[in-house]
Order: sequence, then structure tokens, then C-alpha cells
Amino acid sequence: NNIDGARDMAENGTLAFGTIDSWLLWKLTGGKVHATDYTNASRTLIFNIDNLLWDKKLLSILNIPASLLPEVLPSSYIYGETDPEIFGSAIPISGIAGDQQAALYGQGCFNPGDSKCTYGTGCFLLTNTGKKRTNSTSGLLTTIACDANGKPIYSLEGSVFIGGAVIQWLRDELHILKHSSDSEKIARSVKDTNGVVLVPAFTGLGAPHWDMNVRGIITGLTRGSNSSHIV
Repeated sequence: NNIDGARDMAENGTLAFGTIDSWLLWKLTGGKVHATDYTNASRTLIFNIDNLLWDKKLLSILNIPASLLPEVLPSSYIYGETDPEIFGSAIPISGIAGDQQAALYGQGCFNPGDSKCTYGTGCFLLTNTGKKRTNSTSGLLTTIACDANGKPIYSLEGSVFIGGAVIQWLRDELHILKHSSDSEKIARSVKDTNGVVLVPAFTGLGAPHWDMNVRGIITGLTRGSNSSHIV
């Protein structure tokens, strides 16, 4: 609606919109394939994770033409081949998955109950719940993952938005650390936190609160507190 001609292009099928993987796929195939997988589609908030289709009601409410969106396929699938000009020959593109779902798969969590926790910029715990959708009563979100054969299954996820990123903050903003690797040495220099608690809700709180208005705090500071206790 904000770009002249974009609405008309969307309506007549000459404009494509999707997730980052669908853009990469489009580029790698030389503009031949506009598709994504179930795991990435499930994160758009316009995909029905029960019938595994773009949600017609939501598309109508948001006035999004279905022709704009990528075809949704299993994570393990021959999506197409790379343009020979890119790598010198055509290479089959046979798999796509979202980051945390890829981590669940990569750590071999193929059976219901199998779980993994990935520590990176944030911290993300995913549990394989199998072919039956499970709705959490404890503030976790239900999403799509993939089984050992790349077919869609369900999982529960709990997210902490800021994990490793807090080390960057200590280094780049507070300048407590010169290098990220210094964090272990500094943390070991004191016997405990001396009552200091840091809640790094810099972008809000994730599971189970999902409150984007919360901000980070440091509590428990006394005259005896120092930067090592914060680390």
C-alpha cells in the first residue's frame, strides 16, 4: 500500500513476498522457484499450523493476496537446482529449515520428548511433541518442526531473547569486558554474585511472559558490589 504499483502487482501475481529463505531460494534458482518450508512459514503468523496452509481468514483481514506468498513444502524436499552460473553447475537444493528447528533436527531430536537448548544471541529451548499439536498451559509457544525425514511435526518452544548478547553489551556498552572471552576469567574471580541479579530484558521478556514492554534491571547492589559480580 505504500509503494506505487505494488498492490496491482501483488494482485496480478507479478510481485513475490516471503521469508529470508524464500528470497535465498529465489536467488539461487535464478528466479525459478518461489517457495518456503513449513518451519519458516509457521513463523509468519499468517500460516495455519493445523492444516498447513496459508490462513485465508488472516490473509483476508490483512488484505494480503495469496498469490504473493511462496509455496509451502516439507523441509526435506527437492526445491529445485541452483543456477549453473553461480557454482559452475546445477546443484539440487534439497532442504530448508528455520534456525531453531534446524538446531532441533541437527541435534537428533527426532522422537517425542526429545529436547534441545541452543545458546547464542538468545537461548531457545525446543521440545519435539510429535505429530499431535500440544498447546502449552505454561506460556510456551506451539510451532512446526520436522521429523527425521523432513516431514512436519509439532514442537513447544520457550525463548529467552537475550543470552550471549548480554556479553556483547558488557563489552561494547558498559566496557566491563575488553574481549568476550574475558567473561569467564572475570566471573571466576569472585566466589559468587554477592546478591547481584541482572535481568537482561533489553528487548522485553520471552517465555513464559511474552511482555515486550519489560526492560532490563540490575538489583541487589551494595557498597560491596563490583563489576565482576555483574559479569
